[in-house]
Amino acid sequence: MNAIKRTFAAAMGLSLLTVAGTASADSNAMDGMANHHGMKGHGGMYGIKGHGSKHVGGSSVSGLADMLDAYDTDADGSLSQDEILGARAEQLKTFDADQDGTLSIDEYEALWLDAMRERMVDRFQQHDDDGDGQVTVEEFNEDFQRFIERRDRNGDGVLNSDD
Repeated sequence: MNAIKRTFAAAMGLSLLTVAGTASADSNAMDGMANHHGMKGHGGMYGIKGHGSKHVGGSSVSGLADMLDAYDTDADGSLSQDEILGARAEQLKTFDADQDGTLSIDEYEALWLDAMRERMVDRFQQHDDDGDGQVTVEEFNEDFQRFIERRDRNGDGVLNSDD
Protein backbone atom coordinates (compact mmCIF):
# COMPACT_ATOMS: atom_id res chain seq x y z
CA MET A 1 0.00 0.00 0.00
CA ASN A 2 1.51 3.35 -0.95
CA ALA A 3 1.95 6.22 1.52
CA ILE A 4 -1.14 8.14 0.34
CA LYS A 5 -3.36 5.08 0.69
CA ARG A 6 -1.90 4.30 4.14
CA THR A 7 -2.47 7.89 5.25
CA PHE A 8 -6.02 7.83 3.92
CA ALA A 9 -6.72 4.46 5.56
CA ALA A 10 -5.37 5.74 8.86
CA ALA A 11 -7.47 8.89 8.60
CA MET A 12 -10.58 6.86 7.79
CA GLY A 13 -9.92 4.52 10.71
CA LEU A 14 -9.45 7.46 13.04
CA SER A 15 -12.61 9.05 11.70
CA LEU A 16 -14.60 5.86 12.27
CA LEU A 17 -13.19 5.48 15.78
CA THR A 18 -14.00 9.11 16.53
CA VAL A 19 -17.58 8.72 15.31
CA ALA A 20 -18.04 5.44 17.18
CA GLY A 21 -16.48 6.88 20.32
CA THR A 22 -18.59 10.00 20.10
CA ALA A 23 -21.73 7.97 19.60
CA SER A 24 -20.96 5.67 22.51
CA ALA A 25 -19.98 8.51 24.81
CA ASP A 26 -23.24 10.30 24.03
CA SER A 27 -21.57 13.72 24.31
CA ASN A 28 -20.83 13.21 27.99
CA ALA A 29 -17.40 11.61 27.86
CA MET A 30 -16.59 11.08 31.52
CA ASP A 31 -20.00 11.98 32.86
CA GLY A 32 -21.63 9.70 30.31
CA MET A 33 -19.93 6.87 32.13
CA ALA A 34 -21.47 8.06 35.38
CA ASN A 35 -25.08 8.66 34.38
CA HIS A 36 -27.85 6.46 35.69
CA HIS A 37 -27.18 3.91 32.97
CA GLY A 38 -23.44 4.34 33.37
CA MET A 39 -21.12 3.14 36.07
CA LYS A 40 -23.07 4.86 38.82
CA GLY A 41 -26.02 2.53 38.52
CA HIS A 42 -23.87 -0.58 38.77
CA GLY A 43 -20.95 -0.21 41.10
CA GLY A 44 -20.96 3.58 41.04
CA MET A 45 -18.92 5.96 38.92
CA TYR A 46 -16.14 5.43 41.38
CA GLY A 47 -16.83 1.71 41.54
CA ILE A 48 -18.57 1.57 44.89
CA LYS A 49 -22.22 2.62 44.87
CA GLY A 50 -24.34 5.40 43.46
CA HIS A 51 -27.35 6.65 41.59
CA GLY A 52 -27.95 8.79 38.51
CA SER A 53 -26.93 12.40 38.25
CA LYS A 54 -28.13 15.36 36.22
CA HIS A 55 -25.85 16.67 33.49
CA VAL A 56 -25.56 20.17 32.15
CA GLY A 57 -23.38 20.85 29.14
CA GLY A 58 -21.51 17.58 29.52
CA SER A 59 -20.53 17.97 33.15
CA SER A 60 -22.07 16.58 36.29
CA VAL A 61 -24.11 19.01 38.38
CA SER A 62 -23.50 16.82 41.40
CA GLY A 63 -19.80 15.87 41.12
CA LEU A 64 -19.06 16.23 44.85
CA ALA A 65 -22.39 14.65 45.75
CA ASP A 66 -21.45 11.70 43.53
CA MET A 67 -18.12 11.33 45.31
CA LEU A 68 -19.86 11.56 48.68
CA ASP A 69 -22.37 8.97 47.59
CA ALA A 70 -19.62 6.64 46.40
CA TYR A 71 -17.03 7.08 49.16
CA ASP A 72 -18.66 8.46 52.31
CA THR A 73 -18.48 5.08 53.98
CA ASP A 74 -19.52 6.32 57.43
CA ALA A 75 -22.43 8.36 55.94
CA ASP A 76 -21.56 11.48 57.93
CA GLY A 77 -21.94 13.81 54.95
CA SER A 78 -18.23 14.52 54.70
CA LEU A 79 -15.47 12.87 52.76
CA SER A 80 -11.98 12.09 53.96
CA GLN A 81 -8.98 10.86 52.02
CA ASP A 82 -8.99 7.75 54.22
CA GLU A 83 -12.58 6.97 53.15
CA ILE A 84 -11.67 7.25 49.47
CA LEU A 85 -8.58 5.09 49.79
CA GLY A 86 -10.37 2.57 52.02
CA ALA A 87 -13.30 2.20 49.65
CA ARG A 88 -10.99 1.74 46.68
CA ALA A 89 -8.98 -0.87 48.60
CA GLU A 90 -12.23 -2.74 49.27
CA GLN A 91 -13.08 -2.57 45.59
CA LEU A 92 -9.69 -4.02 44.71
CA LYS A 93 -10.20 -6.75 47.31
CA THR A 94 -13.60 -7.59 45.81
CA PHE A 95 -12.02 -8.35 42.42
CA ASP A 96 -8.78 -9.89 43.72
CA ALA A 97 -9.87 -13.48 43.02
CA ASP A 98 -6.62 -15.08 44.18
CA GLN A 99 -6.41 -12.74 47.18
CA ASP A 100 -2.77 -11.85 46.58
CA GLY A 101 -3.36 -8.11 47.18
CA THR A 102 -2.96 -7.18 43.51
CA LEU A 103 -5.09 -7.31 40.39
CA SER A 104 -3.91 -9.34 37.43
CA ILE A 105 -5.09 -8.27 34.00
CA ASP A 106 -7.93 -10.82 34.24
CA GLU A 107 -9.00 -9.55 37.66
CA TYR A 108 -8.81 -5.95 36.48
CA GLU A 109 -10.87 -6.91 33.44
CA ALA A 110 -13.58 -8.26 35.76
CA LEU A 111 -13.55 -4.97 37.71
CA TRP A 112 -13.71 -2.94 34.50
CA LEU A 113 -16.46 -5.06 32.96
CA ASP A 114 -18.50 -4.77 36.15
CA ALA A 115 -18.14 -0.99 36.13
CA MET A 116 -18.93 -0.73 32.40
CA ARG A 117 -21.86 -3.15 32.24
CA GLU A 118 -24.55 -0.54 32.80
CA ARG A 119 -23.03 1.71 30.15
CA MET A 120 -23.04 -1.21 27.72
CA VAL A 121 -26.67 -1.97 28.55
CA ASP A 122 -27.54 1.70 28.01
CA ARG A 123 -25.84 1.68 24.60
CA PHE A 124 -27.66 -1.55 23.68
CA GLN A 125 -30.98 0.05 24.65
CA GLN A 126 -30.16 3.09 22.52
CA HIS A 127 -29.72 0.80 19.51
CA ASP A 128 -32.81 -1.30 20.32
CA ASP A 129 -35.34 1.24 19.02
CA ASP A 130 -38.38 -1.01 19.36
CA GLY A 131 -37.39 -2.31 22.80
CA ASP A 132 -37.67 -5.98 21.84
CA GLY A 133 -34.34 -6.95 23.39
CA GLN A 134 -32.78 -7.54 19.97
CA VAL A 135 -30.63 -5.18 17.89
CA THR A 136 -31.27 -5.55 14.18
CA VAL A 137 -28.75 -4.56 11.52
CA GLU A 138 -31.01 -1.60 10.70
CA GLU A 139 -31.03 -0.43 14.32
CA PHE A 140 -27.28 -0.99 14.63
CA ASN A 141 -26.55 1.00 11.46
CA GLU A 142 -28.96 3.85 12.18
CA ASP A 143 -26.25 6.28 13.38
CA PHE A 144 -24.18 5.57 10.25
CA GLN A 145 -26.93 5.89 7.62
CA ARG A 146 -25.61 9.19 6.28
CA PHE A 147 -21.93 8.78 7.24
CA ILE A 148 -20.50 9.28 3.72
CA GLU A 149 -23.06 11.91 2.74
CA ARG A 150 -22.19 14.11 5.73
CA ARG A 151 -18.45 13.93 5.07
CA ASP A 152 -18.27 13.81 1.25
CA ARG A 153 -17.17 17.41 0.61
CA ASN A 154 -16.71 17.03 -3.14
CA GLY A 155 -19.98 15.14 -3.72
CA ASP A 156 -18.45 12.13 -5.52
CA GLY A 157 -20.18 9.59 -3.24
CA VAL A 158 -16.99 8.27 -1.63
CA LEU A 159 -14.54 9.45 0.99
CA ASN A 160 -10.98 9.94 -0.10
CA SER A 161 -8.09 12.34 0.37
CA ASP A 162 -10.00 15.02 -1.62
CA ASP A 163 -12.60 15.27 1.15
